[in-house]
Amino acid sequence: MPKRNNAHLLFIAPAFLLYCAVLVFPIALTVAFGFVKWERFTVVSFGTLEHFARIATDPVLGKAFRNNFLYILFTILLEGFVGLVLAGIARRLTRSMGFRAVFFAPVILPSIVIGTLWRQVYATSGGLLNSLLGLVGAAPRIWLGPPYTMISVSIVSGWIFAGYFMTIFYASMSRIPDSITDAARIDGAGPWTSFFRIEIPLIKNMIVLALLVITTGGFKGFDLFQILLRRDPLQSGIVLPTYLIRTFFEHQNIGYGSALSMLITTVVVVMMVVINFANKKFVGEVDEY
Repeated sequence: MPKRNNAHLLFIAPAFLLYCAVLVFPIALTVAFGFVKWERFTVVSFGTLEHFARIATDPVLGKAFRNNFLYILFTILLEGFVGLVLAGIARRLTRSMGFRAVFFAPVILPSIVIGTLWRQVYATSGGLLNSLLGLVGAAPRIWLGPPYTMISVSIVSGWIFAGYFMTIFYASMSRIPDSITDAARIDGAGPWTSFFRIEIPLIKNMIVLALLVITTGGFKGFDLFQILLRRDPLQSGIVLPTYLIRTFFEHQNIGYGSALSMLITTVVVVMMVVINFANKKFVGEVDEY
């Protein structure tokens, strides 16, 4: 019987060890820490379920969930839908390079620059928006406070990423054969009829992918909230990532922070499964060009 050669394992081992070090091991530690009672950074007891029991009665967590889903809803409209419309406009321009470059530019700016810029726009005293309101005799608003907090942050997110999704949709639309759109034009379809009735149905898979990216990205939106809402005593803009970071580093509650990490991960996985199921159920297979 010939001797089995396991030399291929030597090639797999470095990547496997790196994968375990940066993903498997931290996940295992997080799960373990969720069942540990801590006093600051000292272990008090093992096997506790008090962190998971606290999740059900935590009012701040409930507010963070509501804000997070509001943020996702707003960004679906301001990033996904606006990006789709911008892609449709760019598709109909003879020369769209400059148009696309202008809307894509915010994507490459650092978050700290964007946050500082928009804090000046939203400033209560001397801000651009309140200055414009003053010109028409309207009273100034606290744009980064209730009830405007989430829509204000979502507008900034849409300003950044609408161009990103425009680029994705534009690239997908550009693969549609001209023969299809030419046939629609001959049959009397106008530009927007062709856009909504032909082009959008042919890129449904890309739209679902964008929806998945926006939804999962909504649970990672930490930087904008942290920069724009540095002082938020009413916690009107608290979302799951900021609450998680504050629990870990400001309150130094490792056990509860680990339980929150598991909860957020579970919610994201469930939403991914739901979106994929809806895609297969209601969208189905779409021809790729």
